[in-house]
Amino acid sequence: MRLPSKLKNILLAICIVTILYLTMALALQTIGLDNAQMFIKQTGVWAPIVFIFLCAVSLMIAPLSGSSLFVVGGTLFGKHDAFLFSYIASIIGCSVNFWISRRLGRKVAQRFIGKANLEELDKFIGKLKSSRSILYMILIMPFSQDIVSYAIGLTKIKYTYFLIALILSSTIVIGGYVYIGSSLLELFVKPK
Repeated sequence: MRLPSKLKNILLAICIVTILYLTMALALQTIGLDNAQMFIKQTGVWAPIVFIFLCAVSLMIAPLSGSSLFVVGGTLFGKHDAFLFSYIASIIGCSVNFWISRRLGRKVAQRFIGKANLEELDKFIGKLKSSRSILYMILIMPFSQDIVSYAIGLTKIKYTYFLIALILSSTIVIGGYVYIGSSLLELFVKPK
């Protein structure tokens, strides 16, 4: 029996995410959560700056996604600080994606997110025509903020409308990863 390609992609993504989270948990367990948190505190302002930079870059290289970094950040920096740092990174990264598409066009955006992803998004993005579409953007952004921000940059939607939708959707997306994801990761890392 052959699986449909979409189902294969979903199963592959689940396997990759599972392996990634198990690897993170194992690495933090080996290093020791207290040791990792102590190291972060000792680096001062540099740790948050590097974290924000890495998260923003991971969002610009769309298949990477910043979600795993958001989860680790919640564990290392504490949930409230990680939420703030991840939120800033999300606004920066997705805004850069928007402007890459807006200024450099479809061919460049397609290199970052892939032709298939862009064609799939074209169907949804075609419905975005005015400021009334802010709600629609808020609804689709949580599925993949990085890819959606590239696609929206290819439309005539004003950056201000995009930014409003991004600010609102980022609260939900990052809150989930930082507060729920890092709590689950901590269950595997904390000594019993």
